[in-house]
Amino acid sequence: MALKLQYYGQNDSQWSPDVTLTGDPGTDQQTLTAAGYLGGKIVKIAVPANFTSVEAAISPCDNDTQLPFGTLINGPGEFAGAIGPSGSKKAPIVRALWQGNVNSEAYDANATFALGAYVYCGGTSHTNIGLYTAPATGHAGTLTTVVGICTHVPTASEPWLGVASLL
Repeated sequence: MALKLQYYGQNDSQWSPDVTLTGDPGTDQQTLTAAGYLGGKIVKIAVPANFTSVEAAISPCDNDTQLPFGTLINGPGEFAGAIGPSGSKKAPIVRALWQGNVNSEAYDANATFALGAYVYCGGTSHTNIGLYTAPATGHAGTLTTVVGICTHVPTASEPWLGVASLL
């Protein structure tokens, strides 16, 4: 489970990741993983830096200078729903007030989440880009874009973060 939706919101699959995909599953999966395209991560829309065949692309969002746009539903993989050569080479995202759970690939493990409190898009330290985080991780005053409300706090027995998205 990278992102498990309970309330589906609006799915959008028209965006390409801002990396060059070769068509080789082994290479593309490594490229996407290294670039941070993991299920549940928060992404932004931007002018592509790595190719010119599309007007806009998505990439993991750094809250320092960018506005969050949506959340990746799937990460790299071989099947049609995943980002990769067997699929459309598009990155399926969800927007519009979805509710669900994200695993540890998509939230800041150092954050102190509180049930019912706001969650933010990470990036202020440049080490948690695209991750859900909370101000108690030393970023108080610099996290400005609320992206959701915490509906489940990760624990050892239930290591997922519940999010009611505000994107």
